[in-house]
Amino acid sequence: MDKNLEQLIIEYQTRVREAVALMYRSGVAMPYSSFAWMKSDIPMHGILDGGVEYFKHGAGCLVQLETGEIDFDFGDDGEIDGFDLWRLTRFMGGRLPRFGFASAEQIEQSFSDAVDSGKLNSEGGLYYLTDTPRMFAVDIDSTRPGDILPSKNHDKVLTLYAHYFEAADLMRENFEKLDAKWRKAGKLSRNDEIQNRIYFFSWVGFLAVTCEGFKNANMHLLLSKNRPERFKDLLPLSNALGRMINTHWDPLREFRNNVFHLRESPEKIRKFFSKEADRLSWALELHDTLKRFFTDYRIQCTVHYAMNRRKGEIDIERGRTRHTFQA
Repeated sequence: MDKNLEQLIIEYQTRVREAVALMYRSGVAMPYSSFAWMKSDIPMHGILDGGVEYFKHGAGCLVQLETGEIDFDFGDDGEIDGFDLWRLTRFMGGRLPRFGFASAEQIEQSFSDAVDSGKLNSEGGLYYLTDTPRMFAVDIDSTRPGDILPSKNHDKVLTLYAHYFEAADLMRENFEKLDAKWRKAGKLSRNDEIQNRIYFFSWVGFLAVTCEGFKNANMHLLLSKNRPERFKDLLPLSNALGRMINTHWDPLREFRNNVFHLRESPEKIRKFFSKEADRLSWALELHDTLKRFFTDYRIQCTVHYAMNRRKGEIDIERGRTRHTFQA
């Protein structure tokens, strides 16, 4: 590909990322698709943080950054690195010599050559650099320099909570409902017995995965060195959790392996239920302690988001995001 065209594309994509990050910091929910963006209830025009205006249109947006306006469309799956010749030309404006072009016709020819050679590929009306990982709106990093709390979508603790602990919590909730039904009636139907077993095994399995993630994150170091100062308040609970996990870690890990992998023998399952070890009581206490830790961690995150004007990461209620930009 022509180096001048490549540089133009890279600068355009960089400016788009700046615009999307500002939108997210200002409270604009990031879409998972262009269709979701078109159907969103975001005002067609508004003011972002810093007095920056935006204009929503179709599958995209125009943002009037201090460094110049940028116009882009979201891709079919919410990509933000798509472009076309019209947008690149508009972005460049009258700066042709800066990018090494003598005329608009030269840009058009360079773009056409890149498409013909396979360096650019078309999808959903936009073009993308071939063999380059896509950039998605939901993965945007809106943190400012010096802010060491990762963006919500890149925080390994929140990922552990959302993808594994919440699954464990749901499975435990369903198990306990059927367990209460059994205690009240003295029996369960065949279907309820099957579901009860599935819920219980899945609960303990996801609990084990959560514990593995907790251990692998080296939580003590993460909280003390890689998070804002306030997060050190979580260290006593985190340290207690580490000790609690280690109490029966090997049997729990083996139980998990026999739940999520083909089981060769029921021996590891039986071992976990050893009456002398009383691991069920331990698992219940461990689950409750993890829940307190994740709750406290999320509270610290919310406070930090608010103090650092990271509005897009503040949840008002489950599944909704605060819209604080001005219409």
